[in-house]
Amino acid sequence: RGGRGGPLAPGGAMRAVTAAAWRPRSGWLGATWLNVIGSCLLGFAASATLAEESPWNSLRDAVDLSVSAGARHEDNLVVEELDSVSRESGSAWVGSVDLDLEQELGGGREIGAGYFMEQRRFDQHPDYDLDLHYGYGNLSQRLGAVRWTTRLDGSIAYLGGVRLLENRQIALEASRLFNRVWYLRGELAFKQTDLLQAPERNNDDTRAQFAGYYFLDGTAHYLSANYRFNAKRAEQFRFDYDGHRFGVLYNRRLSDWATLKLDWRYEERQYLSGASTPASGQRLDERERWRARLEIPMGKRLELELRYEHRDYGSNLESVDYTDNRLEARFTFELL
Repeated sequence: RGGRGGPLAPGGAMRAVTAAAWRPRSGWLGATWLNVIGSCLLGFAASATLAEESPWNSLRDAVDLSVSAGARHEDNLVVEELDSVSRESGSAWVGSVDLDLEQELGGGREIGAGYFMEQRRFDQHPDYDLDLHYGYGNLSQRLGAVRWTTRLDGSIAYLGGVRLLENRQIALEASRLFNRVWYLRGELAFKQTDLLQAPERNNDDTRAQFAGYYFLDGTAHYLSANYRFNAKRAEQFRFDYDGHRFGVLYNRRLSDWATLKLDWRYEERQYLSGASTPASGQRLDERERWRARLEIPMGKRLELELRYEHRDYGSNLESVDYTDNRLEARFTFELL
């Protein structure tokens, strides 16, 4: 995450007031309400020409706030952090709040912060109910043609009402746009994760990742590819591994009515301990994911996203060798 500005960004009802609540009663009170409303409208019209200088307009330009709600289905309920694979299907209601703030400070500097919250509620499997809270802050500085960004972030997750994990991360990123056609980004990060239900899996994770974007028609039509290396070191040696991940993404705005996103990801995890599997020697995971997303605007502020995901996770540890599918439909409403 880091804003909703696409690849270049630095990993009604809530506002409605019923007519009955504001309906003038009668007599002088009704006339007073009409005068107040009329005065507010005239004041708003008079201040429209000063909108660029108003604090509210500046705040609105600096803040992105959205809420979403929908449903999802998984044919295999999994908790990856615990290597828990149920092989049972489940459907859930999902909802989220997404807040991003970004402000230019002058001199090529920008500051940003954000908060994201998501909930999932399963009808038949409450033990898999998820509550996720994520926050970040970043500061960036342009030096010549390169923008350098320092980011701090962290998250807390609850599973079935019990705290599952908490993590924190610090990252340094460098990015550059070439001729408005190529955009390259590299990042070094250090992450710490505590798993409260399995402290033997507490780990430090050192990461290096690179991404490149080729713009065929700005952000409306582009291709991207990325690579990530991470070295995870846990409290118990049998959970240590080195991972390599590759991914590609194709983004195309089909017209004013929809945007299509197709991506593929492959990851290989090489565990370092010979005791990582019961009988097969060192554990080796090969994980592949295919995903398709269709974003359909349904007004100026409302959007419907349809998502399908297929995962083929192979491993010589039989309990985590599986394939599954996920479907999701979600409405997102932009408040700011």
